[in-house]
Amino acid sequence: MAKQRRQAGCDVRRLMHGPDRDPERYKHSGSTTMSSALGHLPAMRARSRRRDWTKLPPDIAAEIAGRLLGVDMTEYIRFRSVCKPWRQSTEDPRSLHSRFIPHNWVVLVNYLDCFRCNYGEDARKFRLLNVATGASLTHVEFPELSGHHAMGYAEGLLVLWNKATSGIRLLNPLTHAVTDLPDFSSVVAEASPAALDGAYHFRGFGVIDGGPGAAGASPPTIVFFLDGEVPMIACIRLGEPRWALVNTSELDGGTGHISFSSTLSLRGRFYMATSTGDVLTVELDPEPRLVYVIRQTTAATKPTTTTAPRATRPFFEFFLSPSSNDHAGMIMVRASRDRGQVEVFQVDVDAGKLVPTSTVGADRAVFIGSTRALSISTRLFPSIAANAVYFCIGSISMDLLFYIVHLDNGWGEPARLPYSDQGQAVGPFVVPCNLDVYLACCIDVVQVLTM
Repeated sequence: MAKQRRQAGCDVRRLMHGPDRDPERYKHSGSTTMSSALGHLPAMRARSRRRDWTKLPPDIAAEIAGRLLGVDMTEYIRFRSVCKPWRQSTEDPRSLHSRFIPHNWVVLVNYLDCFRCNYGEDARKFRLLNVATGASLTHVEFPELSGHHAMGYAEGLLVLWNKATSGIRLLNPLTHAVTDLPDFSSVVAEASPAALDGAYHFRGFGVIDGGPGAAGASPPTIVFFLDGEVPMIACIRLGEPRWALVNTSELDGGTGHISFSSTLSLRGRFYMATSTGDVLTVELDPEPRLVYVIRQTTAATKPTTTTAPRATRPFFEFFLSPSSNDHAGMIMVRASRDRGQVEVFQVDVDAGKLVPTSTVGADRAVFIGSTRALSISTRLFPSIAANAVYFCIGSISMDLLFYIVHLDNGWGEPARLPYSDQGQAVGPFVVPCNLDVYLACCIDVVQVLTM
C-alpha cells in the first residue's frame, strides 16, 4: 500500500508546473503520502510567480512584439516600454520604416484652439484617433509643430512646412520622431525654371515601400505631387541627398495635357486618378516613373483639359479611397462638380479595370479630403451616416463643413458652419460638434505655397 502511495505522489509531482521537477527533492524517510506531496504546491506556485520576465529570450520577445505591431503600433510601443531588455530585443519605432507608419491614426484639428494659440495662449493639446479601432490619445502636445504649418498626411505621417526656411519635415504623431527632408526648391526649378515664381498646391503625399528585391528592407520613398502651371511629381528615398522628378513620358501629351483629380497612398504604393478616370501609380525601378494601372480611353479619344480655365474643367471628378481599415482594397468615387451625380467603382488593380458597385459598404462611410481619404466604420462610429460619401474638399472657404451624399437614395445634404445671432459664420467648434466635423477638418488640409 505504501508503494502505491509513493507512486501516486510521484504522479502528482509530475503534473506540477514548477521549475524544479527533480523527484529526489521530494524523498523523505518513510512513506510519501498524497498530502505531503500536495503540500509543496504553494511554494512552487510562488516561485513561478516570481519568474523574471525581463529574461525572456530575445527571439521570443521580438516575435511577441511583431504580433502586437500587427494589432496596432501603440501596442508595440507599450510592449517596448516594459523594460530595457525588451527594448533591446526589438526595433526602435522612431526609425522611419514602413512598418512603423501609423496608417489608421489621425490628428483631430480644432480650429478654435488654432485661433487661441495664434494669440499667445497656452500650447495646444491634441487628440489622436485610430479610425480602425476607436482608440484615442488625449492631451497630446506637439512641440515639433513650432514654426511649422501642417500641410497634410503621407499615410499617417504629418507633412510639415517650415515657415521660415521652406524646409519640409515628416512627423510621426505616435512616436514624435521627426525626419527632415532635403531642400525641395532645386527639383522644382529643374521641372520648370519659372516655377519658383509661381503658386503651387501640394495636392498629395505618399509613402512607397522599399524597391523590388529589397523585401522591404530598404528605406521607404516619399512622394509629393504639386499642382500648378506645370504639374510635377517628385520623390526621394530616405537617406539620399536630393529629390528626383518622376518620369511622366508615358502620359498622353505629358503632364501639361493631363488633369489629376486625386491621389492615394495605399499598401506601400502611390496612386493617382486623372480627370478621365484613369488610374496610375509611381514605379521606382529602374527609374521613378508614372505608369498606367487602369486606362479608360485610347489616346485618340482621350480629352485634354488640364490647360483649360478652371470654370471649364471636366464636369466630373474622380476620387480614390481605401475601401476598408485594413487597406485591403481601393474604390473610386466619380462625382459631378455639384455632387448631383455620384457613382462608386471597385478598383481592380490586378485586372486593370473599374467594377461598378452601388455602395461603399453597408456599414461604412468614405471621407474625401484635399490630401487624404478615409474609410470609416459606422458600426464603430454610429454617429456617421452609413453607405455615404462625405466630400470635404475646400469646404471651409465656402462656409461649408462638408457635403454628404447618401448612396442608398442619392440624397445630398450640406453641413454648414454655425452662424452667430448677427448672421456671421463663426467657424466650427464654437458649439459641440459631431465626429464627422472633426474628421472633415483634419483631412481637408491644403496650403497654397509660393516657391
